[in-house]
Amino acid sequence: MTIKIDATRAAALASAGTGDNPILAWFNNGANAGTHSTGVGTEVEAAALAFTGTTHDAWIATPDTGIATLQTELSAITTLSFGAIAAHNLGTIGATVSLQYSTNDGATWNDCGAGTVTPADDQAIGWYFDATGAALWRFLVTGAGSNDVEIAAAFLGTALTVSQRIYRGYRPPLTPTEVALQANVSEGGNLLGSAVVRTGSRTQARFTDLEPAFIRSAAWLGFQRHFNRGGGFFWAWRPTKYGDLHYAWREGGVIAPDNSGPNDLMSADLSMRLYDNP
Repeated sequence: MTIKIDATRAAALASAGTGDNPILAWFNNGANAGTHSTGVGTEVEAAALAFTGTTHDAWIATPDTGIATLQTELSAITTLSFGAIAAHNLGTIGATVSLQYSTNDGATWNDCGAGTVTPADDQAIGWYFDATGAALWRFLVTGAGSNDVEIAAAFLGTALTVSQRIYRGYRPPLTPTEVALQANVSEGGNLLGSAVVRTGSRTQARFTDLEPAFIRSAAWLGFQRHFNRGGGFFWAWRPTKYGDLHYAWREGGVIAPDNSGPNDLMSADLSMRLYDNP
């Protein structure tokens, strides 16, 4: 789990005092207004599969001299500030990945500002950067050798900063919290062996004392509708301190904010299932 934050974005968060406020990235411009292709490499499975929102569908490409690019052209110049991939094999194959954009039809490419990631595992990766306007974006994978590159649940959009941080009661899933085992035990009670058949995580987050201006904003209401309908989203509870990033979706009740104090302050609960790439 990794979030790379560029210097300009980090400075803005520090100035606003919101660096440890949770972020939610849910509206995927790449899925809603993007045409996808394999810019470099030989396409094995269609690039559009990376943007279906599921972790099962994946873009697969055979690299060209160790390089493969998942490219998206939006329908118009769009200002973005967050990109991510939920499921991939980049840690397994020892590759490096970055998010880039072009403002001249791909003649030159610029890093989004958050830099490269060489993941140690196949968990979620995110880039949080200063607002940037472009229509052409790509995930650049290098150092893949001859190994096929796989990316699923890719995201291009913005992040919503929750107006209040979480101080207590949240259980960060540092390792999978749902581990289904198949254990073999002898008649004498001796453990003969175990096999993991499924992993994943569940967690709950409670936001308290949210201001009316935030809880009634178009951004929050859009997320609330998306969550309640079971859509996937990226979630980080303290992005600058821990970098814990997960791809999540609803597991349990809907978001139904309740009045929690004076001045029309509201509270809201998120019950989430989190994707873990074993």
